[in-house]
Amino acid sequence: MAKFRDLYRVLGVPPRSHFRDIEDSYWEQAHALRLQPTRRAAQRLKVINEAYEVLASPHRRAEYDARWRQNARATDGERRPGMMQTFVMLLGKAFRPD
Repeated sequence: MAKFRDLYRVLGVPPRSHFRDIEDSYWEQAHALRLQPTRRAAQRLKVINEAYEVLASPHRRAEYDARWRQNARATDGERRPGMMQTFVMLLGKAFRPD
């Protein structure tokens, strides 16, 4: 399975951003990368272009948001352990209430 790419993070905008904010971020980054004639800049520009194409279209953005929320729910348990799990990790087995 391909790794999920967070397009909002690529453009540096929050998920609830207005289209104008997405567009401004895209143009700022694209202009900065245009001034750097390197392969790395070209690869980064390609990723930014893909992100902008998806987030600029309302239909494609809605589809992406659905997958984005599903991915966030699927990885939520992996990223943020609960309070009890944190105490057990820090204090060890002696803390376990069971």
